[in-house]
Amino acid sequence: MIKQAPLVMIPGPTPVAEPIRQAMAVQTYGHTFGKFVKIYKDCLAGLKQIFQADHMIVIGGAGTLSMEMGLVNTVRPGEDLLVVTHGVFGDRFVPMAKALGINVDVLNCPDGERVPLAQIEEKLAAKKYAAMTLTHVDTSSGVMSQPKEVGELAKKYGVLFILDGVCASAGIAEPMKDYGIDMIVTTCQKAFGTPPGLTMLALSDKVVARREELGTVAGYYTDIKNWLPIMDNPSNYFSTPPVNHIVALNESVKMILEEGLEARYARHDLIGRSVRAGLAAIGLEPVTKPAALAPTLSVVKYPAGIDDVAFRAKMEEFGLVVAGGVGSLKGKIFRIGHMGNICFAEVVVTLNAVERALISLGYEVQPGAAVGAASAEWYK
Repeated sequence: MIKQAPLVMIPGPTPVAEPIRQAMAVQTYGHTFGKFVKIYKDCLAGLKQIFQADHMIVIGGAGTLSMEMGLVNTVRPGEDLLVVTHGVFGDRFVPMAKALGINVDVLNCPDGERVPLAQIEEKLAAKKYAAMTLTHVDTSSGVMSQPKEVGELAKKYGVLFILDGVCASAGIAEPMKDYGIDMIVTTCQKAFGTPPGLTMLALSDKVVARREELGTVAGYYTDIKNWLPIMDNPSNYFSTPPVNHIVALNESVKMILEEGLEARYARHDLIGRSVRAGLAAIGLEPVTKPAALAPTLSVVKYPAGIDDVAFRAKMEEFGLVVAGGVGSLKGKIFRIGHMGNICFAEVVVTLNAVERALISLGYEVQPGAAVGAASAEWYK
């Protein structure tokens, strides 16, 4: 049998489209070279358009670094932060805040559910918070939150609103001005579809003003005051940027804008519905409640008697990689990422592998049922 590289359908990194791979493979430009400076500026300008951002920061790092930068630049030690979390990745704001000496209140809920808006409003009405964090889509539970409605509450109570967009940005709309979002902390290897390696922050003027109010902060590389002049003029120097990653991200941004934001978000929504229609046809259910399902990934319960490790090993044997569970869901579910630069072909290959893996482990499946149901959803 011909051996091919497996199709990676985890919630990031996602498959890298050929134009992005080719962009990543260009010679490594000097970071102050005129051609690269223009690429950097173009990339930042495109990202501002995608997010409705007043300012963009794109530097070497990861989503975790962007989350930490979100707190460092907005909340003083001793001030209060409200963390609204729907899973493991939203929870990570808590130890970050504590490490920075920030007081933390947490709102959470059972796996697969959303924190009710009424609970969020009750908290905001009871205490003055310096900032509030919300994860748009939690990669552990698959829950998609309600940033527009939470943004309205943030405005009502005068709290700075930080959105973790890691598993949503470029796959689900995040218009900062329309939704009242002050900062989006995110990264590149999920719906943007580039290799991992970038920290990305979309900022409002309000965040920049807040950073000025703070004076000295507990960070140097993480201080946005050191980066904003570089983003205005990338020919200046603070720290060497990951040149090839930024060239690749610029290609991704061009692809996103050429596709059109509304068309891109609609494609993600259709992919999500088609994947879940296929899974439902063979008796598989999501952990996530119907109202909170995200277009960018599915978190799927195992049928009785199916072992997590054995199932994912079979999937790899059939040429496809999915992710296991984390936190309280470890061993109980598998996760399919369906975001970025993919289309129906990847859906078909994924669902076919799921059917084959289940059949090989003794679970009764009508071959082709999942693919057929997904096709019906896609073409209806």
